[in-house]
Amino acid sequence: MNSNYTIRKASILDVAFLADVIIGAEKSMSDNLGLALFFGLDETELKKLIVAMLEEEVDGCEFSISSFFLACHDENPVGALGGWLEGYYDDMPSSLLKSNLIGYVFPKENIIQAQSKFEIIKDIQFVREKGAYQLEYSFVDSEHRGRRLTQQLMKAHLDYAQQLDPDVRKAQLQPFENNKVIIGVHEKTGFRIVKRYVSHHKDILDYMPYNAKVLMERPF
Repeated sequence: MNSNYTIRKASILDVAFLADVIIGAEKSMSDNLGLALFFGLDETELKKLIVAMLEEEVDGCEFSISSFFLACHDENPVGALGGWLEGYYDDMPSSLLKSNLIGYVFPKENIIQAQSKFEIIKDIQFVREKGAYQLEYSFVDSEHRGRRLTQQLMKAHLDYAQQLDPDVRKAQLQPFENNKVIIGVHEKTGFRIVKRYVSHHKDILDYMPYNAKVLMERPF
């Protein structure tokens, strides 16, 4: 790895960058920012709410500061990857932690709006497996791509997972099927597609980058 790049855990000082990472990853090579569209928000409003969720410093889900490793260039964050051991914190599923954060931070009217649209995305949702290490929100600034930063971030997460639980057996992630680049990157680090989730809802492409996701796994 180039000596100008380092990998480190995220901190509270990184919340603005992490919000940009989450938004960039949510778009997944498209202009559709599903989180904003579902909640009836613009990107600026959504970023403020993501920052607010991160600042709660709740561990164990995709909106946790502690879930992220950062890739830095000359000490400035340029990439990130989130990950956590499902159910590790107080035996709580990440879906519940995420739901609680949204319920606490987001305006009630926007939550009601999102709930009315759940039918659109329900077929591309999957239940995260307790005890498996979950990976979410992979993103690297465009000018720093091609330097194997995602692979370095992945290695940091896999090493960290085994520190948390030496008996952890698998890691999982769920990219959109059209994101062939990130799927290829993860295949090079040992991940394989084990399941496909497809939505045939007529409005899915109005909200999501694609109508299909794949579940990828790799053993430790």
